[in-house]
Amino acid sequence: MGTRKYQTIDIALDTYPYNGATTTCEALWMGVPVVTLVGKTSASRMGLSILATLGLPELIAYCAEDYVEIVVNLAQDGQGLQALRAGLRSRMDILGNGVEFTR
Repeated sequence: MGTRKYQTIDIALDTYPYNGATTTCEALWMGVPVVTLVGKTSASRMGLSILATLGLPELIAYCAEDYVEIVVNLAQDGQGLQALRAGLRSRMDILGNGVEFTR
């Protein structure tokens, strides 16, 4: 997806039951928060791994009801959403640092 397209997205919804990996990281790098729904398989836990590593547990849902609630609350909090978006790229640095990532 082109960089201009990301400017039109407020919140990305992680796919289920196969979470994004590269696409999740790309969205976060472009300043688009991603909300994920955690499943039981490895493929449905990629979003959990990425968001937890970035220190964003508030974007992780463990059931469908929480998933919807997180998205709605985030969409209704314009200032919080802007603050979150502004800090996402700097959080991504840890993914390129093997020592910090494994901690």
